[in-house]
Amino acid sequence: MNNFQKILNSFSLKESLNPKVWENPKKPDQSVMIPKVREALSRIAEKFIEYLGDEVFVEDIHLTGSLANYNWSEFSDFDLHVIVDLQQYENQSELYKELFNLKKQVFNDKHDIRIFGYDVELYAQDVEESHYSSGVYSVMNNEWISEPKKFKNNVDKKVLTNKIKCWTEKINTAIDEGKDLEKIKEKLKDYRKSGLEKDGELSYENLVFKFLRRSGHIEKLFNTADKETDKVLSIKESTTNIGGTFKTDLVNGPKNHSGRALGNWQSDNAWDIFSPPGTVVNSYTDGVVTKIRDTGKNSGKIFGTQVSIKGTGKFPDIFYTHLKNVKLKKDDVVKIGDYIGEISEWIGHESTTHVHIGLPRGKHLKDLLDNADKIFTGSKKNTKTVPKEDEKNFLSDLETITKSGKNFTNLKKSDSKISYDDDVAKIQKALISLGYLLPKFGNDGKFGDETEKIIKSFESDNNLTPDGKLSEKDLIQLAKSFSSKKN
Repeated sequence: MNNFQKILNSFSLKESLNPKVWENPKKPDQSVMIPKVREALSRIAEKFIEYLGDEVFVEDIHLTGSLANYNWSEFSDFDLHVIVDLQQYENQSELYKELFNLKKQVFNDKHDIRIFGYDVELYAQDVEESHYSSGVYSVMNNEWISEPKKFKNNVDKKVLTNKIKCWTEKINTAIDEGKDLEKIKEKLKDYRKSGLEKDGELSYENLVFKFLRRSGHIEKLFNTADKETDKVLSIKESTTNIGGTFKTDLVNGPKNHSGRALGNWQSDNAWDIFSPPGTVVNSYTDGVVTKIRDTGKNSGKIFGTQVSIKGTGKFPDIFYTHLKNVKLKKDDVVKIGDYIGEISEWIGHESTTHVHIGLPRGKHLKDLLDNADKIFTGSKKNTKTVPKEDEKNFLSDLETITKSGKNFTNLKKSDSKISYDDDVAKIQKALISLGYLLPKFGNDGKFGDETEKIIKSFESDNNLTPDGKLSEKDLIQLAKSFSSKKN
């Protein structure tokens, strides 16, 4: 028997409940859970409740799904729902719902718990939510809340097979072409939900979903969609934050500029670094802005905004052009890694967009790159993200910080040094992993002006109060965002 047929046959209704789980499995009205199984599920639920936190308003513990009815098979698992009263959290009920959902994901990822070969999946469910399963059993009270009924299976296997093949083709095409992955994900979720609401567990929609999950198609779809999303949201290191990450493509150097119009160092001792429009350009040097010139979208051969900076200390003068969204003004002080602007669009020359950087004659852009470790403190050692293999443990650390009750605010004062805080370093690392860069100091464990600035950005992006102070609500959202990025 091939795998397709094996999964398809698993939807056949059984004559009794699963005898590994239930006493008197052929008579649900007289059936109770086998004591050994109930004790095991109670212990697992207690561990999960403990993980959820100290103040969890538990109403009951429910077993639902195929192991609580006649639709069980070798593919079944224990759907164990901890029923909580979210209304007890008053105006924070939605926040706690998100937190419990986050913890559920982490707990299930962290643990591989099996009873008689069946996986145990934990859920935190609001007391107001409905079960779609025909059978619902109270593990806490050792009684049926809703006895399973033996419905007549009216599923036409030919119709079901055609629907499965249709969805399988949709998923495979989306994966092969790398298109519409998120759209297919949402359509599939809505498809299953509508079926459950209309015809329950034995709806074609739910059975199609179960087949795709058991065959591995859903996992493959979700993983591919996540990878595509990561790809869209990422920019290769060579084109990200030019002047902040120093691996750049120096396509055109001085020899390509020696005959250009201006006849001075801004033009003939210059480098073009090719990158897409919108690429952020950060400062290579410390200095003071001496001139800002906006040439418009297309002025002769000069495109975008020009920025001239007088170098301070050991740093040379530097000139940037072909920029947009420049916020600087004359006499502004600029430090290494500070935002200068973004690469502008070239109308009619979209394939050759770049930033033009000029240095005084006798200077070479490579000198600034070679000295990156010395002149750009955040270039290597302090801007590490969380490695994939450490993400689960790191998320647990974030949750511990969230529950610690600590306050995190800017400690920068005029005449004092900021002490190192390991929790601050972890928070900084999480923010960096989410794309909030700390170009000067990185995750140094010190809560100063730079950290406050990116926290305000994070708060604004997540509809939180942008005060630069990390409240418990902010920390919960940070953990949630990190978990979403991980998954």
